[in-house]
Amino acid sequence: MNIEQTLLKNFRELPPEKQQEILDFSEFLRQKTLVKPEAKIPQQQAENWKNWAESQPKNSPGLPESALKRETIY
Repeated sequence: MNIEQTLLKNFRELPPEKQQEILDFSEFLRQKTLVKPEAKIPQQQAENWKNWAESQPKNSPGLPESALKRETIY
């Protein structure tokens, strides 16, 4: 008996709530193994933010000075 057959046999012997747990866990594992987009380096992220900021209307009210302080951000 191979892994798939053993898994199905065991799965079918479980109550529905345990089958749901197995389904949830298998979805978690599948999502975890999907190829993730390559992480951007900080310079790329900064360039993206700069481009976004420059694309906004020039008459935007902007942020108050207090919002830009380190304590507020972190």
